[in-house]
Amino acid sequence: MIFSQTWDWDSLETLSVPAAELPAHLERLVGQDPDERSRAGRLLYCEVANQGHLYSAAAPCVDALTHLARTGTPLTPQAVSLLESILNARNASARAGLEGGSVDVADYSRGEILAALPELLGHADGSDAEYFREVCYLIPQLADSSDEVVGFLRKSVSTLEGELRRVASEALEEAEEVVEEGHMP
Repeated sequence: MIFSQTWDWDSLETLSVPAAELPAHLERLVGQDPDERSRAGRLLYCEVANQGHLYSAAAPCVDALTHLARTGTPLTPQAVSLLESILNARNASARAGLEGGSVDVADYSRGEILAALPELLGHADGSDAEYFREVCYLIPQLADSSDEVVGFLRKSVSTLEGELRRVASEALEEAEEVVEEGHMP
């Protein structure tokens, strides 16, 4: 697993698995085996955003996943779901160590996901219904920071049919509320 940053693994105090195992779990999360992806997703959820509480390991996980997306590797639905869980989670004091400093986990994660948004949207063409659905759950939270979100959803509502159109329509409604109110309803 490739990270774009050099992380201080000892700073990830809330991990219940050894930090050295995170890359292997992330590789399974984006791998070909759907059962392995599901198991890795459940394990990683507990390490990064369990029950809405954001943990320090979210930052290197976001780093690895968004780095893959930005370098052309499509993420799996499970990986997008993990990113969505991270955006939904809260913890004002979560920090993760980097070589030479540290980052606020929530700010870092949001910034990295926004930076990879064009690639995430580019892969959400409706050909993989599960991926499209997960992207629609993820992106309304970013509507206050990206005009691309509302445009993508409007186009999806106008071009897709059936279940995908319904999912896009619901996400568009949420995204428009975020733009209007400045936060998730």
